[in-house]
Amino acid sequence: MSATRSIAKNTLLLTVGLMTGRILALLLQRKMTPILGPDGYGILTAAIGLTAILQVVTNFGLGTLLTREITKARVMTLPLFWAALRIRWLLGGVCYLFLLGFVSVAGYEAAARTATLVMALAIFIEATSMACDAVLQAHDKVQIQTLGQVISACVFFGLGWIWLEQGHGLMGVVWANVISRVVRLGIMAPLMFLLTGPWNWRDPEGRPAPSMRWLMRLGVPLFLSTTFGIVYNQIDAVMLKSMVGNASSGIYGLGHRALDAMIILPGLFGTALFPAMARYGQQTSEDAVRLGERSLRFLLAGIFPLTLLVTFLAGPLIGLLDPAAKFADSVLVFQIVIWALPFQAASTIFNRLLITAEQERKFITIGLVPMVVNIVLNIILIPRYDYFGASAATIVSYLISFLMHVHFLRESHFLPVLRRAVLGTAVATTAAWLTTVLIVRAVWQGWSISWWALPLDLGWGPVLVTIGITTGLYGLFLAALRIIELDDLRLLGQLVGRDSPQNKSH
Repeated sequence: MSATRSIAKNTLLLTVGLMTGRILALLLQRKMTPILGPDGYGILTAAIGLTAILQVVTNFGLGTLLTREITKARVMTLPLFWAALRIRWLLGGVCYLFLLGFVSVAGYEAAARTATLVMALAIFIEATSMACDAVLQAHDKVQIQTLGQVISACVFFGLGWIWLEQGHGLMGVVWANVISRVVRLGIMAPLMFLLTGPWNWRDPEGRPAPSMRWLMRLGVPLFLSTTFGIVYNQIDAVMLKSMVGNASSGIYGLGHRALDAMIILPGLFGTALFPAMARYGQQTSEDAVRLGERSLRFLLAGIFPLTLLVTFLAGPLIGLLDPAAKFADSVLVFQIVIWALPFQAASTIFNRLLITAEQERKFITIGLVPMVVNIVLNIILIPRYDYFGASAATIVSYLISFLMHVHFLRESHFLPVLRRAVLGTAVATTAAWLTTVLIVRAVWQGWSISWWALPLDLGWGPVLVTIGITTGLYGLFLAALRIIELDDLRLLGQLVGRDSPQNKSH
């Protein structure tokens, strides 16, 4: 299978699995948000944030590296997998002990303390599951991940709904989350052992088995980078809870859900892309850079218009989760933080290119600087601007991460051309929207369309017409600016056709 079809297949499968989970979680959230209210939802948001930070610490940056090392030598699957598990279980125990102390020192009330400690049980479960993920990706068995994710999502939705109906409230949602993760691991692990491998303790060629110490040394740069990254992505809600209160954390958390839900899209694309990029990187850097440039164009060509669309639909989308006025400010939080998505999408491709270039140590700086900036900005802005200040800090930290990726890729000579991929897609999106507004104002003068919003108050007919015109114009601007060319279209055509044996698509 060509790189193009492999990336497309893996992206589609991972998208199906995770989007199923996101959709069911949003449906469950529609039920839970009115029941929990801003205070209860604030406790849940802070608990998720803390658990996410400790989960990344426990994983020790080994996910992508484990995939890379197994891709290089599949015969070493078992010793690599076992070394990674031991590291993660040890760190998981340390993180849980830290959390026990933190919730006491931070003065968490009983409900928040219990919810956080139960939610954190998922650290051990998910650390094991994500090691399985890395093995499956290295062996091109992403469909098993998808199966586990879909069934886990159904379990979470079903148990959460039932326990909310029965009046278990916050703890019903928390326990449903933990149990669904156990189910995912229970499905995925047996199939991984059955369908991947070989599961040999020793290399037939006599190479020594990887030790925990070697794997930890390999993982330190990504461990620091991913830890710093998750801190600046999740610390906002924890700081809001501590500095302002549960309600502010809940309002911010609901608005931030859009970014949390959509940020998985570039992440999935990057996960699917990396095995092919690692193979090309073993040949020449030019091959990897060409694959990165084309991937960046494809990804941002979808991300920019999608970001604009959900910005305009922020009000209805938040209203679906909870129409109550108490969450009204979540709409503006949504509209601010969602513009971190294009920066994160580009950084996802840049991240894989740096790993391919074996520049993992650069991630320490890339993670540290945005984290420090985010925390300092939160300390300054939250007391004055509450959740809006936290939203602004999020955008600034993502922008800094993007710029630092660019800087280090340029130093390593792995930086793809950015003009078409970044500037071109942004210009095409803007031009398509502005031209649409001019056309609609000329043809349908009674709609009174704004430069800054879809005509949502006129019903779905005008909204869909406006979106349709913008989509058509966007395609024309992509072609006019040569962002998507005939070679790219032929490449996309290979996804549904047979690949020529001579064809090597980047």
